[in-house]
Amino acid sequence: QTGLFLSRMLRRACEKYCYGKMGNQDTIKKEKILLPVNDKDEPDYSFMEAYVKERENALLARYNAFVKSANIPVGGGVISLPKKQWRAFLLTDIFSQIHRGKRLKTMDHESGTTPYVSSSALNNGVDAFIGNKDKVRIFEDCLTIANSGSVGACFYHAYKFVASDHVTHLKNTGFTAYQYLFLSVMCSKLSNKYNFNREINDRRISREMILLPTTSDGKPDFAYMDAYGRKIVRDRIESYLNYRASCSKCG
Repeated sequence: QTGLFLSRMLRRACEKYCYGKMGNQDTIKKEKILLPVNDKDEPDYSFMEAYVKERENALLARYNAFVKSANIPVGGGVISLPKKQWRAFLLTDIFSQIHRGKRLKTMDHESGTTPYVSSSALNNGVDAFIGNKDKVRIFEDCLTIANSGSVGACFYHAYKFVASDHVTHLKNTGFTAYQYLFLSVMCSKLSNKYNFNREINDRRISREMILLPTTSDGKPDFAYMDAYGRKIVRDRIESYLNYRASCSKCG
């Protein structure tokens, strides 16, 4: 547990490095990291271990609660993807709201805690945390798809965020998190037809189509998408819980 705490703090210290500014043996030796300390002003390793254990126990409680509430048999209960009928649908037929974010220069960023989503393919597209409230576009409970940069990178955001002009938000009121997660995978496949020299613009996105599983009458099977998403998450969590249980038995 202490190692997990330290690794997190090390990652934060190394966030300053990138392809154009790499660390080396000399610079790493000079790096400093913030750590909790005891009354002797020494690293409080006992606190670090207890903190990580507390977080792990909280997550395990959430995982167990989800497994019980998902009500889906492990490895079954949902038709496999190849057995479903599929067809292409326009994004405009799937999402009732399709809006591009708004340009916000880095120099205009205000200090804050609201995620700022741009065209990165990392960290759900979150590029920074800001406090801007005016002259920005704030969305919530939707997808974003990158128009440039990592074109086609698509993520689900259950939280409020500020969208840059490098992403377009896709929303349909009433979609569940699992439907959004399913749709994000299908939308991300659009990255195969775009690149740095061919970006997604408003005209192109209005004509884009994605493949989706259908009901017997040829409509998008949103109920299936929700059930399939729940099954995937449930199976992953169940696998993790089984792994944890086997590790504890091994001592």
